[in-house]
Amino acid sequence: MPTAVEFMNEYRNLRVNVAIDDPATGTCRPGTVVVQLRKYFMMDWDAGSTELTEFNAVTGGKHDAWYKANRERIMTATMGKGAPSDYGLALEWAVRSGKIPVVNQQTVQKYCDDNMGIDCSGFVTNYLCAAGKKTYSANTVRNTSAESYYNAGQHINDPAQVRAGDVLVLMNGNSVKTNPGHVVVVQSYTPQCLPGGNMRVVESTAASGANPKLLDSMYSVEKIISKGGAVPVMILVVKRFGGTMHFSVVRP
Repeated sequence: MPTAVEFMNEYRNLRVNVAIDDPATGTCRPGTVVVQLRKYFMMDWDAGSTELTEFNAVTGGKHDAWYKANRERIMTATMGKGAPSDYGLALEWAVRSGKIPVVNQQTVQKYCDDNMGIDCSGFVTNYLCAAGKKTYSANTVRNTSAESYYNAGQHINDPAQVRAGDVLVLMNGNSVKTNPGHVVVVQSYTPQCLPGGNMRVVESTAASGANPKLLDSMYSVEKIISKGGAVPVMILVVKRFGGTMHFSVVRP
């Protein structure tokens, strides 16, 4: 079972099958390039938008046998919800369909940066599938929202019980935050304060201070609000990227 950091590193080493131009011979040869998924992406496109038009163009080619065999996985990646291998297929399709006219590591990486990304729940859901904590299906990885994790497992109400593989779900006061929410995976937690933070998490985030957007981050747990009265679950008040946010802890 991979750790969250190990699974994140799979997105940083996407292997893409390509035909590489060889200027010396004037031919192409089969090869592989390795690129990184570095961007945050949430599929929220209006009808008629350029983004939706381009998405529909990329998902064309219904008569291409290779595309038909891999269509669902390619679409999942272009929605920002894919597993690492899904992004490799989506980038291979971009090469096959002529979206990247000159093919080398740099041009494939640029196309990936310009067109591919993953959102927070896309990463968390795929990680939990890889860790055997969730059953994979295209519907599951595409449609599991960040806020849905609030009711997707056991709430942890004792800070001493927080452990690797738990998820943090963004709160708004005493209720789960929605539209958008946020969810991250805990890699490690030390109850006492440490320089740089005492909780290591893995997340995909749109935060301006995060680069790349899919990364392992250090959180400082500034305060713990215990469950009781109007407070339905334990809430961790954490400092991240210069701001403060409230999270509940759930064990999927």
